[in-house]
Order: sequence, then C-alpha cells, then structure tokens
Amino acid sequence: MKGIPNTSTENFSTIIGNNKKFIVPKFQRDYSWDSEQWDDLWQDIETMIASGEDDHYMGYLVLQTNDDKEHYIIDGQQRMTTLMILILSAMKCIESLVLQNIEENDNKKRLNSLKAMYIGKEDPVSLDYDNILVLNRHNYRYYSDYIVKMDTSVVRNLSISEKLMRNCSLFFYDKLKNKYSTGKEYAEYIQTIADRLYFTKIVVSDELNAFRVFETLNARGVQLSSSDLLKNYLFSLVDKRNPHDSRIDSLEQKWARLTDIIKTEKLPEFIRYYWNAKHKTIRSSAVFKTIRSNIKTDREVFILIEDMIKYGDVYMALTDQSDEMWGTDAELRHQIELLGIFRLKQVYPALMSAKLCLSDQEFKQVLKEILTVCFRYNVICDKNPNDQDVPFNSLSLSIQDTGHANLAVLDKIYIDDSEFERTFAEKSFPYNSRNAKVIRYILGKIEHFNGSQFIAMPNDDNASIEHILPQDFVARWDIDEAQGNKFIDRLGNMSLLERNFNKSLQNAIYPDKLAIYAKSHYLSSNQLPVDYPDEWTADTIIQRQAKMAKVAKTIWRKNY
Repeated sequence: MKGIPNTSTENFSTIIGNNKKFIVPKFQRDYSWDSEQWDDLWQDIETMIASGEDDHYMGYLVLQTNDDKEHYIIDGQQRMTTLMILILSAMKCIESLVLQNIEENDNKKRLNSLKAMYIGKEDPVSLDYDNILVLNRHNYRYYSDYIVKMDTSVVRNLSISEKLMRNCSLFFYDKLKNKYSTGKEYAEYIQTIADRLYFTKIVVSDELNAFRVFETLNARGVQLSSSDLLKNYLFSLVDKRNPHDSRIDSLEQKWARLTDIIKTEKLPEFIRYYWNAKHKTIRSSAVFKTIRSNIKTDREVFILIEDMIKYGDVYMALTDQSDEMWGTDAELRHQIELLGIFRLKQVYPALMSAKLCLSDQEFKQVLKEILTVCFRYNVICDKNPNDQDVPFNSLSLSIQDTGHANLAVLDKIYIDDSEFERTFAEKSFPYNSRNAKVIRYILGKIEHFNGSQFIAMPNDDNASIEHILPQDFVARWDIDEAQGNKFIDRLGNMSLLERNFNKSLQNAIYPDKLAIYAKSHYLSSNQLPVDYPDEWTADTIIQRQAKMAKVAKTIWRKNY
C-alpha cells in the first residue's frame, strides 16, 4: 500500500545488487566515522569469521525511492560508506598482487568482476565510474577520484571528512595487506562480508514517511536526530525549486553559521525551544512534523534559518554568564548563572522572546521573576519540570503578540507560601559540587536579608559550607547514627564559614566549634553561639530551619 514503509532484512550483497544506485543527498552531513568505529566494525567482522557465525547484524538502513533504482540514504550512510571503503581496501590488496605479477591474469579478472559488482561501470573514454554509491557534494569528489580508483597520491588541503575517508582506507588496507597471500582469498573475504552482513532495510517514499520511521526507531532506542531530518527537508525544498547551486550554497552557509552557534548535540533541543518561543508548545517528537507542515517554500526556509540564527545567539548566551551579550552588568550575569545552577530548560522560549522583544530593563525584570518562580517550583519543591512547558510558552506568546510580559500566566506554577515554607523547612541537599552552589546561594541570600555585608556568591569557594553536625560525626556527638544521617544534609544544619576556619574545625564537638563561629564574618555562623549556646541536636536543626523557611518565603516572593 502506498505510503507504508517496505521492511526486509537483507544481506549487503542483495541490497546493492540489480543495478541499484545509492545516493547520499548532497545536503546530508559529511562522512564522520573515525578509528573507534572503524575498529569496532573490523573486530565484529573478525569475530564473525573466527567463530563461524552465519551472519552479523548491522542495524537499520533507511532508504527513500520512487523507482527502486535510485535510493536516497536517509539513515545508514556512515555504515554503508565504511563498508564500501573496507571492500575497496580488500580490492586494493588484489591490485597489489597484480602489480607484483602474482597470478596476474586471474587477479585482473577478479578485480574487474568485483569493480562491476561494488563500484559500478567504467566509462571507456574518461575512465570514470558510474558509482553505485554517490556521496554528498563535499565527499563525492574525493571518494570518486581517489578512494574508488585506489589512488594513493598525497592530496593537500583535504577537508576533515576527506581526511577521515583517506585514513579509513589506510586503516583497513593496513589490516588487510598481509592477511592473505592470494587474490582468491581476498575475493572470498569480500564475498563473506557481502553475504553475511545483514541490515534491516526500510524503504520509504517521502520525507514524512521517513520521519514516521525515525519516530519508531527512536522509540526502540535508536538515537536519530530530528534536526538532521529537518535539515534534509529544508535543503530539499530549496534544491527542488532551484536547479543551480547558488541558493543551496547560501543555505549551506547559513546552516553552517547556525551550527557554529549551536553545537550539533544541542541543536534538536534548541530547535524545539525556538519553535515554542513563537508558536503553541510542542513535544520533541512533533518538531519535524510541525515545522514541515508550516514551512512549504524556499523563501520560508531562508526566513526560518535567519530567525533561528538570531534566536540561537540568545539561546547560547543564556547558557553562559560570561557571554558578551550581558555586558558588565554583574547582577545580570549572576542571574544568568543561576539558570545553569538551577538546571532550568523550560524557561528558554520565554527568555529568548523577552531578550529579543523587550527592553533591557524589562528583560531583567522577567528574568528575576522567572528565577523566583523556578526557585520555589524546581529547586525547593522538586515539581515536574515538564509541567512548566505550557506556562512558559504562554508567557513567550504574550511577549511576541503584545510586546509585554504577562507574568500572571506563571501563577499556575507559582508555589504558594504555605507549601513553600513547609517544604523549605524540611529541605535537604546531599553535598556535591552542584548542590554546593545551590546551598551557598541560599545561605548567601539569607545572609543578605539579615543585613550581612559579606555576600557569598555560588562560586565563592572561600565561603565554605559548614556542616554544624559534621558529615563524619563521631560518638562524642549526643545523637544516634540513624538520626544523625537524617539531619546532616538539612539546610538547618549548614552555615557559611571562612575556609581557613572550617579546616581547623574538622569533626570537633559543638562546644569547641562555638569559639570559631564567633570569629566569623558570616552571620549564619556568627549568630550560632548567641542563638544556640548550649547544644546542637535534631530539635535545634529543625527549629533553625523553620526560622530560615519563614525568611525564605519573603526573599523568594513574586513581585508581579
């Protein structure tokens, strides 16, 4: 039935037979496998041969075709290209035997037969091959002129992907050159590879069907990028409407600029945040399908890419407090830093819109309020961050539509005072490098609220975090082990203390610590001898943290 993918499991020999051509779309990404993947493939084949296994499974191969002759490789080009280079390396070993006059006539016949099977027909005039495998516009020239022709000439100014193909060829040739002594053995080796390496071949008719396949594979744990598929679709829109390369070249430059701004591994995530900044929120699985239904012309493609570049600059700046976009404003840089410390992601659509559509002062206010909402929701109450998608999308759309931020839409995720105070009063933070920044931030804000001039920033290592009941408490502390372990990581058991003071304390008992605390500039330590002069128990930790919680609900309170 039309539109339904055709799926079969076939060996490599069957897949490439019957005069089929396999084309990597010219806008697909370049060859990228390196020595780790080459060696994995080599070891898999060696194990298969040594163990006598009948086959080895190579995974999925997703192809798009309308005539069963020309097949566009949607997924699997790295494996297919590497297999071809391996086979060509074995053929090069046979050619070496010909040059040494070893069974010259028989080996020439073998070589010609193998070339027709795995390379393609040779033009008698130009001596170029009508290659069975056609790589993308960056890789095809080197593959065709050097890899296929087994040319060992030194070529200068190769691109990264061309160097990888050259080194792949050298890698396999070095493995194979002394493996066998006859052309027949090398030919048998090639036949073994072709007959015993199996793919699940999935043939689709268009991009949308390809995406449906990708969704299915992703559900089974195969990590395929929706951004790769989106790129293919956008380039195909431009390519279909322009027989010349000028617009493709222009689009390629713009896409390269985008990927210079947004690193490849972050691109799928960014594309979703970008789309959610300007449209109704969508899940990751719907990104390609949604954009495909909205972008239909080459003009729309260029508008989309230009806009993504603009938003991409802001997105990356939001992940780096030292970015020049934030100038010399120390307070703003600190707020940007908190986005990372709090591990916030759902906020990006709203913050990108705010930075691009509002004044600098309005942006700072929006950022400040978002941090307050997220401190209550994410940091203290540990609510599901996915439930923040819709409110932050609503905020973003209000900014896009009106030029103003309707912060009231965040009320849905604003934790009320009673729940916040109750949760804060029982909050624990197991000590690690990430939590240390959060703890230092919380204690520093409470210090500031209480009038201290010594404000600890999240990365201020001199402001060490003192566990009043030590992390390695000893029997001299009048507290049993179970209860001690329960209260060690409570906020009420922590204070800020100068690092040199902290080192001198180690596991001292509470009365011995009080003299050191009295010398501290930090109120959270300095006030301990005044507020709790006699003993430090589970009850005092609970009492102290309850007081901190009452202060916290005033510090972290919305102002919209």
